[in-house]
Amino acid sequence: MKRIIDFVAKHPLAITALVCFVFYFLPFKPKPFGDGEYHEGTLQLIQYVLDGFHGNVRVDKGLLPLFYYLVPYSLAYVFHNDTVYYLFGIIFNSAIICIGIKYLFKSFDLLQFSNTSKFWTVIILNLFPIHAYYASGILAESGSFFAVCLMVYFWIKIFVAKSTASIDFMLLAVATGMLVGFRPNLLPFAVVFLIYLMLIKYNLQYKLVFATTLIGFVLLLTITEKALSKDDGEFKKEVFRKQLLWSRFELREEPFNWLPQHGHDGFESSDYLHNLAKRRELDSICDANKLDKTRYYLHWVASDIFQNPVLTVRQYTLKFFQSQSFIISPLMKSNKSKWVKYGVHLYINAINYILIFFSIATIIVLLKKKEYQLIIPFLLLWVWSLVYVFIFHSEQRYLFPVRPVLVFLFAYFVNYYFNKKLVLQGTS
Repeated sequence: MKRIIDFVAKHPLAITALVCFVFYFLPFKPKPFGDGEYHEGTLQLIQYVLDGFHGNVRVDKGLLPLFYYLVPYSLAYVFHNDTVYYLFGIIFNSAIICIGIKYLFKSFDLLQFSNTSKFWTVIILNLFPIHAYYASGILAESGSFFAVCLMVYFWIKIFVAKSTASIDFMLLAVATGMLVGFRPNLLPFAVVFLIYLMLIKYNLQYKLVFATTLIGFVLLLTITEKALSKDDGEFKKEVFRKQLLWSRFELREEPFNWLPQHGHDGFESSDYLHNLAKRRELDSICDANKLDKTRYYLHWVASDIFQNPVLTVRQYTLKFFQSQSFIISPLMKSNKSKWVKYGVHLYINAINYILIFFSIATIIVLLKKKEYQLIIPFLLLWVWSLVYVFIFHSEQRYLFPVRPVLVFLFAYFVNYYFNKKLVLQGTS
């Protein structure tokens, strides 16, 4: 058994690569190109470069995924074939996920975690390999996963292993900026993280290196997006309004209908239909009275929250669990038996909640040990991600960037548990 444990602990990257390879042949995957924004935007970015840096590039969400997929798409461009773009893209995603796992396990090495804790971490990662699932689509998830793995590693290297190399502070800032580039909704986290880092007791020189690098990275993304996209921002405002409004109807009349809602397909909830009706109502009022839609939506949502405080608390409580539970829409909408549907979901979410349970346990342990500096950045990321899904439309993918943090916290607790057990055995 020890040989197996040691082998698994020493080869997390190879095991991850194998899982990603096997996953490609499984029937359940995300939509190949998601909503198409990154696929089309990257192709437009290639054309923009070929046209001598002229034209318009679609930037519906984060900008960084376009440059991320520019690497595999440039290699596949000669074929001009979507199947080849997809294949090159998911191979690149899998490689990035593997590198992210490598850095995550390097952070375990810095903390001298045992092979046993690494073994169980590899097992829990791959019993439900959601990272491999997201790697199978042209999405932003693989990049955000990689960014958070880097953040965990450099945070541990700086504040636990006590690195004093300026380059580590720069790379921590770059990783944070990358996360914002992949997931713009995490910008508030980056701001709070920056404020926290500037307030703690540490060498001012290193704090300034982090601050200037992070601010410079985010500004570069902003300037680049404005140069590439001629869009007036109305699309992003519309998405903002839709997600904000939809949040007020999620789990309102059907609190336990957690099936993702995407349209009129026979599975739509009354909450989803009421959300669409309210959107049409608010839009018509704004059009008739020439009102600013975003401002009017904000006013309506704020009023609804204050008028329904008990309902809001109930929604947010349920959203904590709903946003961290995985629902496979195609399976739930299929003709499979209830045993298959609920059996699969019971399995994957049992694995997921093991991570969440142990993460909470680790937070309690670290707070008792007064290891505040170690835990606060991870708490900030998790808390803001939850706040986001409370206020806006709730989907599991908005919590996915937190997964490397949960994996790290799981590994920490397992290592803590076995070390404590060894101490007790030694004193008995």
